[in-house]
Amino acid sequence: MRQLEWRDVDLSGRVVRLRPEISKNKDGRVWPFQGELLEVIERAKQKRVLSSLYVSDESEPPIGNFRKAWQTAAVAAGLCKCEKINGKKKYTGIIVHDLRRTGVRNMIRAGVPERVAMSLSGHKTPGVFDRYNIVSESDLRDAMTKTTAYVDSLRAAASVASIRTA
Repeated sequence: MRQLEWRDVDLSGRVVRLRPEISKNKDGRVWPFQGELLEVIERAKQKRVLSSLYVSDESEPPIGNFRKAWQTAAVAAGLCKCEKINGKKKYTGIIVHDLRRTGVRNMIRAGVPERVAMSLSGHKTPGVFDRYNIVSESDLRDAMTKTTAYVDSLRAAASVASIRTA
């Protein structure tokens, strides 16, 4: 996303068209946006320096170690902690892929078909996608609640009488 250019953003159509060369899996794709993401992009457009090619505030693509930049930002935002262990920095807390996992889980729990969610998240195979679609204890509880309600509805709708009582 650091290489996203304004030519990739269609504000009136509310989509970002990811070029293959900037997509993680090297497949171009369309990413519709709305809600908070639309607001963020609109604010960035308003702040845009006219000479800026990139959606980021820079006139050049950000260069450097993304992981280090992420960790610094996550610590500043309170999402991550940094400790020195044996003289080395050790980060604990949220990582970038946690956000991708959250996106995948949110889409599936919202009822988005798996194939569509895979297309949006950029996953090419169901196996890799499933690694991001983590099942939680509350998912298991919800499944049992739905199953119990279904079985109870079958009993209530039953029209077959026992042979002994008939």
